[in-house]
Amino acid sequence: MLKNFDTPARKGRLSLSIDQRLLERLEPFKGMVNLSAQAESFLAGMLDDLENRAWAERNVGALEAHGRDIAATGLAGEEFERI
Repeated sequence: MLKNFDTPARKGRLSLSIDQRLLERLEPFKGMVNLSAQAESFLAGMLDDLENRAWAERNVGALEAHGRDIAATGLAGEEFERI
Protein backbone atom coordinates (compact mmCIF):
# COMPACT_ATOMS: atom_id res chain seq x y z
CA MET A 1 0.00 0.00 0.00
CA LEU A 2 1.44 3.38 -0.96
CA LYS A 3 1.41 6.10 1.62
CA ASN A 4 1.15 9.80 0.92
CA PHE A 5 3.63 11.58 3.16
CA ASP A 6 3.01 14.99 1.56
CA THR A 7 -0.09 15.64 3.63
CA PRO A 8 0.45 17.51 6.88
CA ALA A 9 0.72 15.06 9.74
CA ARG A 10 1.38 15.41 13.41
CA LYS A 11 5.08 14.81 13.88
CA GLY A 12 6.86 13.43 16.90
CA ARG A 13 10.47 13.14 17.87
CA LEU A 14 12.47 9.93 17.98
CA SER A 15 15.99 9.38 19.20
CA LEU A 16 18.10 6.96 17.19
CA SER A 17 21.62 5.69 17.65
CA ILE A 18 23.45 5.46 14.34
CA ASP A 19 26.96 4.14 13.84
CA GLN A 20 29.37 7.08 13.55
CA ARG A 21 31.21 5.51 10.61
CA LEU A 22 27.92 5.30 8.74
CA LEU A 23 27.21 8.96 9.43
CA GLU A 24 30.68 9.89 8.20
CA ARG A 25 30.07 7.98 4.97
CA LEU A 26 26.75 9.79 4.60
CA GLU A 27 28.29 13.26 5.06
CA PRO A 28 29.12 13.88 1.36
CA PHE A 29 25.54 13.00 0.42
CA LYS A 30 23.67 14.85 3.17
CA GLY A 31 22.20 17.31 0.69
CA MET A 32 20.72 14.44 -1.30
CA VAL A 33 19.23 12.48 1.59
CA ASN A 34 16.31 13.41 3.80
CA LEU A 35 16.88 11.14 6.78
CA SER A 36 13.54 11.95 8.38
CA ALA A 37 11.59 11.10 5.25
CA GLN A 38 13.66 7.96 4.61
CA ALA A 39 13.23 6.77 8.21
CA GLU A 40 9.50 7.50 8.09
CA SER A 41 9.13 5.56 4.85
CA PHE A 42 11.15 2.63 6.20
CA LEU A 43 9.17 2.53 9.46
CA ALA A 44 5.85 2.71 7.58
CA GLY A 45 6.83 -0.24 5.38
CA MET A 46 8.10 -2.24 8.35
CA LEU A 47 4.91 -1.51 10.28
CA ASP A 48 2.75 -2.57 7.31
CA ASP A 49 4.65 -5.88 7.18
CA LEU A 50 4.28 -6.44 10.92
CA GLU A 51 0.57 -5.60 10.88
CA ASN A 52 -0.01 -7.94 7.91
CA ARG A 53 1.86 -10.76 9.63
CA ALA A 54 -0.09 -10.20 12.87
CA TRP A 55 -3.39 -10.23 10.93
CA ALA A 56 -2.43 -13.50 9.22
CA GLU A 57 -1.49 -15.05 12.58
CA ARG A 58 -4.81 -13.96 14.12
CA ASN A 59 -6.71 -15.38 11.15
CA VAL A 60 -4.68 -18.51 10.46
CA GLY A 61 -7.65 -20.82 11.11
CA ALA A 62 -9.90 -19.02 8.65
CA LEU A 63 -7.13 -18.86 6.05
CA GLU A 64 -6.45 -22.59 6.37
CA ALA A 65 -10.16 -23.38 6.09
CA HIS A 66 -10.41 -21.19 3.00
CA GLY A 67 -7.44 -23.03 1.47
CA ARG A 68 -9.10 -26.38 2.16
CA ASP A 69 -12.33 -25.13 0.56
CA ILE A 70 -10.43 -24.04 -2.53
CA ALA A 71 -8.62 -27.38 -2.72
CA ALA A 72 -11.87 -29.34 -2.26
CA THR A 73 -13.92 -27.40 -4.80
CA GLY A 74 -11.18 -26.60 -7.29
CA LEU A 75 -12.36 -23.00 -7.35
CA ALA A 76 -9.57 -20.60 -8.20
CA GLY A 77 -7.23 -23.53 -8.73
CA GLU A 78 -5.80 -22.37 -12.03
CA GLU A 79 -5.36 -18.82 -10.73
CA PHE A 80 -3.39 -20.06 -7.73
CA GLU A 81 -1.30 -22.40 -9.86
CA ARG A 82 -0.15 -19.47 -11.97
CA ILE A 83 1.17 -17.59 -8.95
